[in-house]
Amino acid sequence: MSANCGGESPEPGSASSYVDLLNSLQLRAHTLLNELISYQARLRSRNKIQEVEMRVFKRGVESEVKSLDKMRQNLVSLSGHEHNQSNAAEDEETRYLHGLRSSNLPFYEAVWAVAMSSQGVTALGKRMYTKGTTQDAKHDNVTLENATSGLKRATKVGVLVDVVAQNGLEWVKVSTIPERRLLFEMAKEGWETYADSDDEDKTDDIDIDSAERAGKLELVRVAEDLKSASRDVRVRFQHPRIRLVLPNVRENVLPDVDAFLADLRATGAVVQCGTDLQLRGATKEDCDFDPLLPGTVAPFLTDTINIDCTILLALISDISHFSREQLPPVSGGNSYHKAILRQIHAEQSSPLVLSELYPVLRGRALECTSQAAQRMQEIVQCMGTPSERIRADVILAAGLYKGQDAPKLRVAWGEHTTHAVPAEIRFPVKVVDFDTAEFLSSSGRPPSYSEDCALFPASVANRATQMMELSPINTSVFLYGWSRHIVTFTSNRVVATGLLRTINEILDQDEHKEHGGDDASTTFVGPQMYICETARSLIGKTKSTGEQ
Repeated sequence: MSANCGGESPEPGSASSYVDLLNSLQLRAHTLLNELISYQARLRSRNKIQEVEMRVFKRGVESEVKSLDKMRQNLVSLSGHEHNQSNAAEDEETRYLHGLRSSNLPFYEAVWAVAMSSQGVTALGKRMYTKGTTQDAKHDNVTLENATSGLKRATKVGVLVDVVAQNGLEWVKVSTIPERRLLFEMAKEGWETYADSDDEDKTDDIDIDSAERAGKLELVRVAEDLKSASRDVRVRFQHPRIRLVLPNVRENVLPDVDAFLADLRATGAVVQCGTDLQLRGATKEDCDFDPLLPGTVAPFLTDTINIDCTILLALISDISHFSREQLPPVSGGNSYHKAILRQIHAEQSSPLVLSELYPVLRGRALECTSQAAQRMQEIVQCMGTPSERIRADVILAAGLYKGQDAPKLRVAWGEHTTHAVPAEIRFPVKVVDFDTAEFLSSSGRPPSYSEDCALFPASVANRATQMMELSPINTSVFLYGWSRHIVTFTSNRVVATGLLRTINEILDQDEHKEHGGDDASTTFVGPQMYICETARSLIGKTKSTGEQ
């Protein structure tokens, strides 16, 4: 069963049917290709061209365009010889008409329409792989050599996903097979009485796993392979959802087709038919590609933000508040460290507090653990400039600013920055005493945490921190936000992504032990982290002029 069957079928017997169909397909193919080019231009303008895999899909469309253009050239050639070789020309035209009817363009258009109706698209045409074995390796009578070769083949064979959406959380498979072709495939596989199979005597149950799979239609096998491959992938702690789109199949019309759809849904996939599809195709007047753009996998910002030490340092750094000319000079013939110079250069083109920090913090309650606050203060005392030390006191309402309210703190903050301070910034950052060792024991949780921690997976958190050998400060920062179900704002990408990866590995281990705990991943509550891609250091790092 081809997933990309279902071209147009004009009435045969006239040259006009061939020409009209060719004209239509050519126009549509060039339109589709132009839209893909425009989409790529939009990705490039947003610096996301590397985040979307679409080379195979675009190459397929380009091949279709070239094929149709070649048919156009052949049509012109046929017209020039029509009077001398009319019979041969008619045979050639019949051959080309068959080729047009078999065009893959309707399939590419359907995939593009699905993509245009989706959000967070990260791939068009991507092969996913599963750790399963091939059918050969499952038979008892195969030799060890054959079984080994079968296993090796299994590592190389994958299943094609037409659209990867929702930033990786949804895999979509599109099939433009028409009902007539579907019924033919069902008859060929012996499905004539499939809809009545539930009424048959089932006393002959034996080990028919391989034979049962071989008797299934191709789309059902594809759905099973997609489900199997998805079990090896986690996105935000969940396995990707599988969606099958069948634009040329109607539901609740033919019992056999409905039985086939039920078999598809039995794999766990969501199935959409032509009767309930709402696909939005692009036109020259309506090419809004922004919904398709992959987004930073960041959680919905909670009312309270847990601030990591890395963000506290970025907030108080002179680099974030002064222009290059206003930065304090380096004494003793020294120059700034190369990393500091790179940050100064980056700040000139995109001020960090305006572009990345204030938008996250404004209008939200701000908290940090005592360990994060202490670490920031230690670094400031060691290498901070006078203005950086003042900001450290302002942000925590410490020192001269102890006990001051938010309006006064904002005024003080504004006196030590060249940037406007949003009125919604709610200083000070509240410092929270959080003992991770005590908290991870159920008896150590205070009553105020009881509701927040009802879904906190203490066992997973314990194992993850031990496996990563997290430092006390990182343990306190990330476990505090996780336990409170609030977003942790950090620029420590290494630890943040490492923690997510480790949690996924633990979930996979537990799922395999439980033999099929798919539902657990949908209820698991993991840490929410907003990763700031830009780091800032205190200006104090210097190097001698002779240092390389």
